[in-house]
Amino acid sequence: MPVVVNGEAHPWREGLTVEGLLAEKKYTYPLKIVILNGARVPRPEWPTRTVEDGDKVDVIHMMTGG
Repeated sequence: MPVVVNGEAHPWREGLTVEGLLAEKKYTYPLKIVILNGARVPRPEWPTRTVEDGDKVDVIHMMTGG
């Protein structure tokens, strides 16, 4: 079963981390928030927090400007 990232299916693999998922999706914008199954994942946890089969992930890019 794939994970759902921002409403779209993405292939899941064993050991997939939040950081790995962001790299696979090419989400390189520096200001972003990751929501995993409805809970925010703090940035320091991205390299070790695993994404499980069927999880729902929302990545929100924060914009600044004026």
